[in-house]
Order: sequence, then structure tokens, then C-alpha cells
Amino acid sequence: MIEVLSDEETGHFRVVTLRGETLGITRTEGAANDLADYLLEAWEAAVAEAALRARLKHGDAVIEPR
Repeated sequence: MIEVLSDEETGHFRVVTLRGETLGITRTEGAANDLADYLLEAWEAAVAEAALRARLKHGDAVIEPR
């Protein structure tokens, strides 16, 4: 879902979606890897929260969020 790419021109690292959208730019690969990991964790937490809220409101009408 997210990957880290090295920018040969600048020496920076880009955190991008698989569709090529830039989510962040860092000076080091370690920072880029951490940013990617934290973004994925935040996404998973946001999806879980949204599913919980929808289930609280709609019960078993929510089968499985994706």
C-alpha cells in the first residue's frame, strides 16, 4: 500500500502510495521507513475506528469494512 523510493536527484526519500502519490519526503531512509510504518498504523487505526462507529450505529448491517 505504501513504499519508500529513493530520489536520485535530491538524495531524499519519498513515501508514496502504490499509485505514485507522495505522502511524505524525508532526508534519510530510516525516517522514510518509520513514516511509512506510522502512516500504515494510523490507517489501520482509522479503519478500525470507522468500522466500530458504523457498527455502533448500524449493528450487523456493517459486514466487513475494507
